[in-house]
Amino acid sequence: MDASGMPCSTPSVTPANARPKVLAVDDQLDTLRVLQLRLKVAGMDCFTCTSGRAALDFLAKQTVDAVILDVMMPGMDGFEVCRLIKADPHSRDIPVIFLTARFETNDRIAGLEAGAHDYLNKPVDQQELLARTKAAIRVKRLQDQLKEQIQLQQRINRLQQEKLSEHWIKTFGQLSSSLAHEINNPLAAALGNVQLLALEPELSQDARQRLDVVNTSLQRVARKFQSLLMIAQATPKDQTVLLSQLVEDLITLTSFAAVTRKVTVVSQVDVEGSWHGAPTELARAALYVLNNAIEAVADQEDGMVILQTDQLDGRSCLRIKDNGLGIPGEIQARIFEPFFTTKLPPHNGAGLFLAAEIVRTAGGEIRFQSPGPETATEFQISFPYGTT
Repeated sequence: MDASGMPCSTPSVTPANARPKVLAVDDQLDTLRVLQLRLKVAGMDCFTCTSGRAALDFLAKQTVDAVILDVMMPGMDGFEVCRLIKADPHSRDIPVIFLTARFETNDRIAGLEAGAHDYLNKPVDQQELLARTKAAIRVKRLQDQLKEQIQLQQRINRLQQEKLSEHWIKTFGQLSSSLAHEINNPLAAALGNVQLLALEPELSQDARQRLDVVNTSLQRVARKFQSLLMIAQATPKDQTVLLSQLVEDLITLTSFAAVTRKVTVVSQVDVEGSWHGAPTELARAALYVLNNAIEAVADQEDGMVILQTDQLDGRSCLRIKDNGLGIPGEIQARIFEPFFTTKLPPHNGAGLFLAAEIVRTAGGEIRFQSPGPETATEFQISFPYGTT
């Protein structure tokens, strides 16, 4: 039960058209009665508490639109109560109005520094009190509406991400199934025939050596094909992904785009490292960043992208660097925002957002520097050793 005899309710965002709720806190009962009457006549519900501790206990169970708080109270003064209200995520957005007999400038400053929305002196004009209270309530409800809009946008972003993820899985799933049929069968036939030919006793040494070269090359194609299928097809469980292998596969996947856009892609796998997780998702995140880097230097005379691996502070890191124009300072804070892009269609700005979501969901870290230590822009994707 609250201070007015009403059952406590679960905290929630107050609807914009609901009757305003105010909590008045003062150790003087007469003051509370007068204040409660004034607010009730003005169309507000007023709950009352006679101590700071009681007020905090009340706010832990029920939400209000504003708190009118005295400063001089036994046990815990109003400044401390206000600080505790603002320190609690459950109540920190509730505006606090001090109503007190302490009128010194230092007291007013102390109240505002404690987090108060307003500071009024007793005795206060009734119309001013109501006007200040209504203004505080308007601020609170605008904040509530903003929260709802942010939460709605976050839900929309998640739905859009899921939609794009489903599209990726469907598209690459179909592609990988087609490739498996169109390439695996003739590849297996070619390997079998080469190996059979190598068994012919009449073969010259030169022909046998040439067949060995063909056999080795076909074996390499088979291994590479299986590696790329691992990226294209969703795997049922997490696996260890070697960064050296991932870099090699990423370069293969982007080689056509790099050549047509006159971009040189270089790998510098100086340090062996690995990530652990869903290979498709991890590769997809890195591929989004790599494609972004290639686009950043497309058709540039000396366009170059460098993929580098290293280990630092207990983390395996993949660095993707480019020597493009860099990311302007005014948009750097928005790089990972969903669907933010400065490029023309068909670019939709989803790549870096999805990369960041995949990496963070898997327990990794993604960040960038522009300018980077050695190049115009450097993205870093890292995971703790042996985990996601």
